[in-house]
Order: sequence, then C-alpha cells, then structure tokens
Amino acid sequence: MAGRPKKIIPAGTSELTITVPNEIIAFLEIEAARQDMPIGRVIRRSVETHLALGDRLAQVEADMREVRGLHSEIKASLSEIAEFIARRERDYRLALAGNDRDVAEEIFAGDVMDEVRTYDDEDVPFDDEDAR
Repeated sequence: MAGRPKKIIPAGTSELTITVPNEIIAFLEIEAARQDMPIGRVIRRSVETHLALGDRLAQVEADMREVRGLHSEIKASLSEIAEFIARRERDYRLALAGNDRDVAEEIFAGDVMDEVRTYDDEDVPFDDEDAR
C-alpha cells in the first residue's frame, strides 16, 4: 500500500475540522515554530485556554454583579447614616438656639455615649499587655 498511512484518532478524542483565513494559519505557524510544538497542539491549547477564560470571565462577571449590589447597599446605608447625623445636628443646633442646654447636652451626650464602649480586662481584644 503506497502513500500516507490512515490517521488513527486516539480513544477518548474526536477529530475537528475548521476553516480559518490564511492570515490566522500564518500566525499559528509562527506561534508553533516559536513554541517549538506542532500547530495542532497550539490550536488545541488556544481552544482550551479560550474555554477556561470563558468560565473565568463568567465568574468575574458574577462577582462584579455581587460587588455592584453590595456597593448599592453601602451607598444606601451611608445615605441613611448621613441623614441621621444631619437630623441629630439639626436637633442639637435647635436646642442650642432655643437656649435649652439640657436638651442639647442630652442630645450630644447621648450620641457620644452611644459611640463609646468601655472594655473590661477580659473583653480587651489583645492577647498580651504589650500589644495594647
């Protein structure tokens, strides 16, 4: 039997025939020569890389949607906090303007005392005295 032997496709694989422009074939041949491997392996790796990047891109897009959602929630929370602070400041200024120092001190002291927390020795978030 003369001529080229019949190509044997290994088990667990399939043959794929594609048609691409000559410029791409030239590029692939240059890449195959640069990487010192057969052009078929370069094409296979390119397809595998593209598919892997597609999965990664889908994950990145899902992560970005989650981050955008969290960003929206954070902005809404910050707006509520700013509104709360503005209301407390207005109440404080009105109390001071009305010469009602008791109410002003109660507003101010209430805000400050809500923010201040004292720790007992067992509540301190450090393991040793030097870390304080």
